[in-house]
Amino acid sequence: MSILQPLSPHEPEYKAISTFNIIQEAGVDHESRPILVLSACKLPDPNVIDYDLILRFILARLNEFVESDYVLVFLAAPAAYRPPWLWLLKAYRALDRRYKKNLKALHVVHLTRTYRMIFDLANKITSPKFARKLHYYSYLSELEPVISISQLNLPSAVRPYDEQLQRPNTPPAYASREGKALPGLAFGVSLEKLAEFDNASDADEDYVPSVVKQIIEHLQQNGISQKGIFRKSPSSEELKFVKDELNRGVKIDLSKYDIHLSASLLKVFFRDLPQAPLSLDFVNSVGNITDVTEETLQHLRTQFQHYYGTQTKLKSLLRYLFSFLHDVSNHSDQNLMTAHNIAVIFAPNLLRSDDERAMPDPATYLQQMNKGMGLVRCLIQESELVFEQ
Repeated sequence: MSILQPLSPHEPEYKAISTFNIIQEAGVDHESRPILVLSACKLPDPNVIDYDLILRFILARLNEFVESDYVLVFLAAPAAYRPPWLWLLKAYRALDRRYKKNLKALHVVHLTRTYRMIFDLANKITSPKFARKLHYYSYLSELEPVISISQLNLPSAVRPYDEQLQRPNTPPAYASREGKALPGLAFGVSLEKLAEFDNASDADEDYVPSVVKQIIEHLQQNGISQKGIFRKSPSSEELKFVKDELNRGVKIDLSKYDIHLSASLLKVFFRDLPQAPLSLDFVNSVGNITDVTEETLQHLRTQFQHYYGTQTKLKSLLRYLFSFLHDVSNHSDQNLMTAHNIAVIFAPNLLRSDDERAMPDPATYLQQMNKGMGLVRCLIQESELVFEQ
């Protein structure tokens, strides 16, 4: 059990600490896993706020993600106030198995040698297995091939600090990601191009890319009752191999791989679409959805028609996806994936601005995701009514 209990969002300390933006969401990584960013430069004066309260706040935020696979980025410098190493050990011990199990990677940037020795010692003594998830980076440029720096919404103090550390001739930290797969025949390709690859007619208003059909049909037959479907990550190497093979047009027998690989492929497909599957303009036009009433559905249908009425391929694809996700939610007694749980996972993969450079600040991003999750949940629950032809 944790030494400290997470703060409740209803406690006044929670709201006060949240204003510091110490820990923030930052979209999803290359494998469609949520990213959390912990910034040391946002830590307040320990003489003003008890750091145990800050730790309880961090645990509360992690609670929102621990049921699914997630990734944590720790920006260790610059920092006006550094927690004592005994507090770091307390924080490490507070991360019990529930927090560590689904944490797939902890990326630590700008950590000093002394603190790194403390981290390594704690891992060797208490959790050698967890140590394999821990990755150190001296510069942001070293992190870039793993996670896009542009999506992390770095605090203003981090970039200048990194530039001061950069060795001569080190590539800029914010250059294009090395090794990013070029668009192929399945992922990162427009729906129009995919239709050409599939020899689909322009008049086909029910067109769905063949790769999406293959994945969803496989999930429908073999994974719809799988406990925690969409929450777990497959082998990174297998995911990359199968994705690359599909991008080359190679026929893949998905039954030879873990079912969670197909679930991840579906999320990655929508995340990699050049056009945002659900634009932020559409999300904002719909507004917050709390109760699903006939008036809400009519407003949603009207806005959907306004934004996607002429985009027949995207409209058909969304109809196909949400019909399937509705079926998944209908099996929640077996797979434990309610419409809300599915929305939490799919919203970051579906919602974004069409302008990739328009990364909002953390507070705005959180508001957009909250709106988006309500919208995605409604689309799952009422897919037949929203997408009626």
